[in-house]
Parts: sequence; C-alpha cells; structure tokens
Amino acid sequence: MPADLSALFDTLLVIAGLILVGTGLVMFIYSKTSSQASSVEAFGIKLNVTHPSLILVLAGVGLMLAPRLLPGLPGKDKQEPTVMAQPGPQPPAASLEASPERAAAPTPHPAPSPPIPVAAAPAAAVPTKPAARPRVQPDRAETPRMAAATTAVRKPVVAVAADRPAIAPTPAVADAPAAAARPARPTLAYAALGLPSHHGFWSGETRASYTRRVQTGLQQAGRDVLHMDARGLDLNQTEFDAWWNESRQHPRSRELCTSAHAPRALLSTRVETPMAISTVESAYWPELKLRLFDCANQRLYQQQKTLSPQNDDAWPFANEFSSEVERFLRTYRGDLTN
Repeated sequence: MPADLSALFDTLLVIAGLILVGTGLVMFIYSKTSSQASSVEAFGIKLNVTHPSLILVLAGVGLMLAPRLLPGLPGKDKQEPTVMAQPGPQPPAASLEASPERAAAPTPHPAPSPPIPVAAAPAAAVPTKPAARPRVQPDRAETPRMAAATTAVRKPVVAVAADRPAIAPTPAVADAPAAAARPARPTLAYAALGLPSHHGFWSGETRASYTRRVQTGLQQAGRDVLHMDARGLDLNQTEFDAWWNESRQHPRSRELCTSAHAPRALLSTRVETPMAISTVESAYWPELKLRLFDCANQRLYQQQKTLSPQNDDAWPFANEFSSEVERFLRTYRGDLTN
C-alpha cells in the first residue's frame, strides 16, 4: 500500500538519522579526550574542526526531521482527500443504493399534492375572521373608557371655574402692595408766558392763546424727555413776571420746591418779541428763553435762542420751539436723574 510504504520510508529515515547522531556524538566525545585535536570555541563550546563529528550529528538530525519537513512524499497527499471526501458522498450513495424503489415512489405523490394547498386556502381564511373580531372588540371597549377618562378630567375643570369668582378679589389685593412698592415718578412744575406782536407772521395769535400753546409744548417735552409727571403752575402774568425777575438767591423757586406737591424741578419759558427798530422782518422774530431750576441742588440752568418760522409750522414757530425745548431738557437730563 502507498501509505505503508510512506510510513516505512519515514521510519528508515529516522533510524538512519539516529545512527548518524549516535556516531557523531561518539566521535565528538573521542575528539574531546584527544590532546592532538585542533578545536575552536564558539558560544562557550569547543568544537573539533578536523573530525567530521559535527557534520554527522547535523546530518542525523536532518534525516530525522525530513519526514515532517518534506511535503511531497508519496502517500501523504492522497490520505487527506480520501478522509475528507468519504463523509460527504457516503450518505447519498447509501441512500440511493439501499432504496432505489423508494426514490421512484415520491414521483406519483406530487400529482395529488396540488389539491392539498387549494383545500388549505379556505381553512387559512377561516382563522383570519375570528382573529379580526377580537381586534375590533377591544377598540370598542376602550372608547367608553376614554370617554369616561375625558369626563373625569373635565369635571375638576368646571369645579375650578366655579371657585374662581370667590378668589377673584385676591389679585386686586396683591396688586395693591406692588403698586405701593413702585417708586413715584418725579414731578416737573412748569409755567410759560407767550407775548406775540402785531406782525403778520404771528397769524393773529394773542397772549392767552400763544401761552396755552407754549404750556402744552412744555408738558409734552417734560413727559417724553424727562419722563416726569408734568404739572402746570397756575400763575398770571404778574406772578410769572415776579418769579422770572427774582433775585439770584431764588426765593420764589425755593418756595415752589417746598410746596405741598414738591416737584423735582421747575421749568419756566418765556417767548417774546425783542425791542428793535428795523424794516427787516426777521429783526422782530421772538426770543425763546428757557430756565430749569433743580430743587435738589438749588442750581439754575438757562438758555436763550431766537426762533425762526418754518413752512410746515402748525402754529407760529412751532417746529423750532419744540426742537429747542427738547434739546435743552436732554442737555440737563443727566443732572436731574443723579
């Protein structure tokens, strides 16, 4: 057999290798005892270079390892495929040889097999109907539960709405301390006097009518620019002139600052035509005089400017009057907020 020959050949190689190794070892030991042998030391071992003992040992080891290192030996490649191929083909071969008549028997059976799935189709359709019924029933049962849940949620909402009228007064009570905690806005007391002339650019304005226009402009500027509650002083022309011409100690201004409704500042404005003798109309344009008295530090701020008419004035000198008053208040607004 090829396998037996391969095993015998491997055994012979191993035996030959053992013989060579044994012979080499004997010669190596003999060379160590001989004093005339020339030796060389390598890796701490003295070897005889004149005696072939080392070659014999290496040759013997090579012969012993040859059966494992040489893959092309006869018999080795044939054994592996025979072992791997046997389990695969044996079962089908055995089944075919054992029952050749049984293999032919299934051929007539496919003829009756087609009617079987046809009869099974209605049987499969029957279980689908009861399967669909339980799906519909839980949905119907859940709907009343959901309705009951919604009604249960709505009931407390109605109860809360009924209780709200009794609790309604409480927010008003809570707003009262909040309003009291807010700091009161400072007050700006203002007074004005307008003295138009008989020139045509005044459009027939009188002292009373023009004074009211100036007072309205001061009130609007005080609220928009200074963010204060503007309050007008009820002064006639004589009282206004007395306050306007007060001394540098400002006795009247101090008196107004310490009144019942003590203001944060006093704003006085005077619009009058200057004294002039000229044929030029612009020489009689009015002068705007502004005064702002700070009640906290007793300081007086003043400004004076000649007004000029504009084409889109709502009333004589309205545009320039408003712009100058706003500019004047913005200039000293920082001193009033400190």
